Amino acid sequence: MGLAAEDEASIRRVLDDYLELWNRCDAKACAELYDTTCDLLAVDGTFLRSHAQIRQYYEDNLSGKYAGFQARSIEALGVRELGANVAVLNATWEVHAPSASDVPSKPVATPIGSFVLVKSSNTWKISAAPLMVPFKLGE
Repeated sequence: MGLAAEDEASIRRVLDDYLELWNRCDAKACAELYDTTCDLLAVDGTFLRSHAQIRQYYEDNLSGKYAGFQARSIEALGVRELGANVAVLNATWEVHAPSASDVPSKPVATPIGSFVLVKSSNTWKISAAPLMVPFKLGE
């Protein structure tokens, strides 16, 4: 069995929506993409276990240390079904620091993540998102 084309498209749209909302610093809308029972392991090492904690994390950080940062060059590495109404989306993207000029900046990080999504009432929501920034030696 595999995911229906419309389910795969919906799952990919969750990633696009997530990064667009993150770019707009819309903490509430970012948190709404998560299921009511969810986990987030953020790139800074913060582990969150509930929808309320995730929303607070976004509220604190999108208006604080991550304000003005932009996610770009999103690349979905694959989507696959894990079971009935459960799927995983692996993806990578670039994060760029705020800049006063229009000159493209080098990314400050290139995170990679596995988004486990669950389908409920015809809507895909993030249930778990372990995100990381790859460890690089010699730079």
